[in-house]
Amino acid sequence: MRLNTKSEFFTKPLITLILIIPLFASCSRQRINVSDNTTPSFNSLSFNKKIDFSYAEEISIEKTEGYSLVKIEGEKPAIIIEENYPTPKNIPSEYTICRKPLDKTYLVSTSAMDFFIKLNLLSSVKFSCIKKENWFLREAVTAMENGEILYAGKYSAPDYELLLKDRCNLAIENTMIYQKPEVKEKLAVLGIPVLVEKSSYEKNPLGRLEWIKFYGTLYGKEEDAENYFNEKLKGLSSFSSGKKTGKKIAFFYITSSGTANVRKSSDYIPKMIFIAGGNYFLDESTDDGKNHSTMNMQFESFYEKAVDADILIYNSTIDGVLSTKNELLKKNNLFEGFAAFKNDRIFCTKENFFQETTGITNFIIDLNKVLKDDETELSYIKKLK
Repeated sequence: MRLNTKSEFFTKPLITLILIIPLFASCSRQRINVSDNTTPSFNSLSFNKKIDFSYAEEISIEKTEGYSLVKIEGEKPAIIIEENYPTPKNIPSEYTICRKPLDKTYLVSTSAMDFFIKLNLLSSVKFSCIKKENWFLREAVTAMENGEILYAGKYSAPDYELLLKDRCNLAIENTMIYQKPEVKEKLAVLGIPVLVEKSSYEKNPLGRLEWIKFYGTLYGKEEDAENYFNEKLKGLSSFSSGKKTGKKIAFFYITSSGTANVRKSSDYIPKMIFIAGGNYFLDESTDDGKNHSTMNMQFESFYEKAVDADILIYNSTIDGVLSTKNELLKKNNLFEGFAAFKNDRIFCTKENFFQETTGITNFIIDLNKVLKDDETELSYIKKLK
């Protein structure tokens, strides 16, 4: 049985009722037995404590005893209700209501998995939007092999029956869901609250890392999240004073059509290069003006801008990991004329780079090392042979 379209969903009321009964049963077990007189009104709640975000700009969190108010830029606000606290009266209809424990999460935002692992929260993830073979995080692979995390369909086609049967109580989406608004709507109709994770919109790379505080709030690990973030910042203290090496880095991959896909100068990757003490090979004048973090350059234009770059870093995320310089020459033999090729300063990101979100500071440390010609103990990039 599949629920494929919105119209089909609403034309099968009996089937829908059967599917929803387990979810209602789950909700009833969480309901707090309090009289109407002791249930607070939403407007009476005083959110007088703020989670401090030093770098993240896409999110704010305010707290009061038993409740957290989460505001994500461009999204409906959400109220997070602690266990053993009643649902406030008169919550505005546009609010997303999330009641703890959120222990059966459908995780669509794959970049968030690393936060769960680092905060020891993997047991709260019950469903994944990608299959075991597409994870590069060992803990996620093991959990799926053991049946602790179930594949519940990709973001555009969730397995609604599975989510309901196993009582999913939160879906954490990424911004791809904006392409499928009907999915988000259907999940909400089924009683599954949806939060859209927008750490990828943070321009400051440390802002992306700071989203760990969001997960600390959702799953009761606020102090652990704060401590982890602060510890990661300490790793940058030795070279974050702004001292520049003067060296230029090009970060790219070659598309199937032969163009070079590059990060715009405003993207978080160039900002990591800057923090590490390097210069990105593109400036703002090369921006194509479109609302994307990447753009394609004709190879001739890429050659002109990157031929004298001190370091080339090949982005393996789309095109796969390269191991040798000859593999790069197969993409375009003109690479032989690049300064970095002649000086043996060509690197490639490892396959775990984008899934290990908390590795942002380690990647900056990697960049700082290669800028100083130190190739030892690199976490997320490797030198091409």
